[in-house]
Amino acid sequence: MANILIADDEELIRSFIKRIIEGLGHEAFLAANGKAALDIFKKQSIDLSFVDIRMPEMDGLTFLHEAKKIKPDTTVIIITGFPSAETITETVEEEGYTYITKPLSVQNIVDLIQRGLSGKMET
Repeated sequence: MANILIADDEELIRSFIKRIIEGLGHEAFLAANGKAALDIFKKQSIDLSFVDIRMPEMDGLTFLHEAKKIKPDTTVIIITGFPSAETITETVEEEGYTYITKPLSVQNIVDLIQRGLSGKMET
């Protein structure tokens, strides 16, 4: 069983991903903003994180940067509703491994969880 963090300011997105995670037998930790996500990340042993790029109090790329300071080998998957070349470049540069665009699909999330937990993420 893995501990997976979901940080998104949209409650529907958090709930959607949580149901998938729990259906796979993993534990989900939820945060509505980047600051709350970082607090959870510091207190729990998080194996994988799904983090929205645009959130109040701390954006996803700032979370990624701070999380890497704490646990350099952590896998963070950036969620974005606004894919752009700049966003993708920043994510790769910050070693975010990959990103997923909204709307989200069950199969895509399942695949990312499996790849992320097996250490087979690609930039």
